[in-house]
Amino acid sequence: MKLKSIFITIAIVISVCGMISGCDKITGSNEEETSAVSVTLMTDAGNGVESELNETARLGLEDAEAELGIEGRNIKCSDTEDMKSNIDILVKAGKTDLIIGAGERFEEVISVEAAKYPKQKFAVIDADKTSKPHENVVYISFDDERAGFMAGFIAGKMTSKNKIACIGSDTNEYISGFEKGAKTANDKIEEILTRNADPMSDPEASKNAANDVTYYGADVIFAPLPDDSKSVIDRVDNSTKIIAVNTDQYTYSKEKVIASIIKSYKKAVYNVSVMAYNEEDFKGGQNIFYSAKDGGIALSSSTENTVPPDVIMRLDKALKEEYK
Repeated sequence: MKLKSIFITIAIVISVCGMISGCDKITGSNEEETSAVSVTLMTDAGNGVESELNETARLGLEDAEAELGIEGRNIKCSDTEDMKSNIDILVKAGKTDLIIGAGERFEEVISVEAAKYPKQKFAVIDADKTSKPHENVVYISFDDERAGFMAGFIAGKMTSKNKIACIGSDTNEYISGFEKGAKTANDKIEEILTRNADPMSDPEASKNAANDVTYYGADVIFAPLPDDSKSVIDRVDNSTKIIAVNTDQYTYSKEKVIASIIKSYKKAVYNVSVMAYNEEDFKGGQNIFYSAKDGGIALSSSTENTVPPDVIMRLDKALKEEYK
């Protein structure tokens, strides 16, 4: 579905879209420029890899358009220079009230651009929860440790070799939670292998990491990667089971994927768009934290097809005890 364009004159549409690299086609309107709140969603398509999270982010923007009457635009960015140049053009054109960067790679870029343009509102989805944003930026972060705990608990219960692994691009919180969850579920775990890899910057890194951990005996792998775990799913054979992230990957590989930990980019984009719509509600300089309690992260419903009900029940109990 194409997003509705910002109501601007044909001349500005041609000028701005012609300058913005990676810009989706923007349709013009014969109506005069309006005062509707405008929101630009920037998504990451580095190395041609675009997470399904981007589609859920777009759905959040579409919901805001339909329910609030805001004007939305989506721009796909191929790298950090693309991100910077697109922001520069958008701000100088003066046609967007809020710029949202969907994905962790936008955090550093927006930090620089926010200092350059202190009157422009920004938001970063999936930011580091420990970062201190500028006064014109809202950071939205997710409970990666709890997501890791959920994955670790399931891995601990589903492994037959008592050797499991975590492969991720930014794994500290994921690993911490993964190890806690695995040890809570199974005190016989012999080894938890961890590897860093980022398919957005090196498409082969996560595949090589998958080869490595399976060579050393891991039979369940948690893959918190920005490509929705697909590079690892594609590399292993059916004897290795995967716990995926971001969106439900069960239909992508029913033979390998036993669970998915979902992040709600849709919720995040919609909520920050509401903040821009109700201008007094947009309070920059804050970090909004989404957890399992408020639906920010969740276990995919398809997990019921592969993980025994008693394991899911025990996981729920363990989460309540660990994160009171």
